[in-house]
Amino acid sequence: MTKLFPLSAIALLTGLSTAASAASLDVHGEIKINGKTVIDDKGNLIQDQSDLINIDDYANATPNRVVTLAAPVDENGIASTYKISYDETGREYKEEEFSNEKLVWSTTWEDRTTSPLAHKRTVLSDWGEAPIITTYKNEFTTSSSYPLAQIGVSMSRADIYTSTVLSTNDPKIEVGKITNKSDYQKLTVIDKTSFKMGDTTVEDCIIVTYNASWRNHAIQLEWGAIKTLQLVDEFRTFCKGYGLVQFGNFTAQSAE
Repeated sequence: MTKLFPLSAIALLTGLSTAASAASLDVHGEIKINGKTVIDDKGNLIQDQSDLINIDDYANATPNRVVTLAAPVDENGIASTYKISYDETGREYKEEEFSNEKLVWSTTWEDRTTSPLAHKRTVLSDWGEAPIITTYKNEFTTSSSYPLAQIGVSMSRADIYTSTVLSTNDPKIEVGKITNKSDYQKLTVIDKTSFKMGDTTVEDCIIVTYNASWRNHAIQLEWGAIKTLQLVDEFRTFCKGYGLVQFGNFTAQSAE
């Protein structure tokens, strides 16, 4: 019902101004209904945004927080853990994956700038005999944000950038090589929820379905002789002050 108030106000103003060709209504200041501003002093319609969700409020965390997530031990007895570290502004700057406590993969974002929009990203992969470390300089044409979210409505954001290899010990990668890239992410907020992490229950959380262009989790679909791969959405949970606390088989166990 409250969402009809702005329309009613506009209808009232329209009716008054068109009742006679020479008549008009000139209001100096805000127009309020039941004490709530529906048109500001500049004539802008004010819509109720109390039910909208700012994704950044949940994706970011308390400054300098480190969240540790773990997956169930698999059939080969491998225990996988995942650490997400946030910087002094509460923004994620490092992800690390461990297999039986050995660091097998990580990515770190450094030297973030806003003019030009750029950052340095270092990726470590140690699934083989020796770690491979590559550092990139990413310079962005655009890096959008998620709009304010409404439960049940899908949203997307995208990055368009050039990626330059600054250094690497991988003989298959050429130092100085520049690649044009474009990535997208999409999510839908499913519900608000609480999340239990050890002895702590975090009350302000959201569950989303998530997908991205760089994810490789897909299923094969068959229609007669036609086969195709389709990316599968993943359920994720984010909590205010903690960031990402659940994805895939990983669930947050502790936060420092």
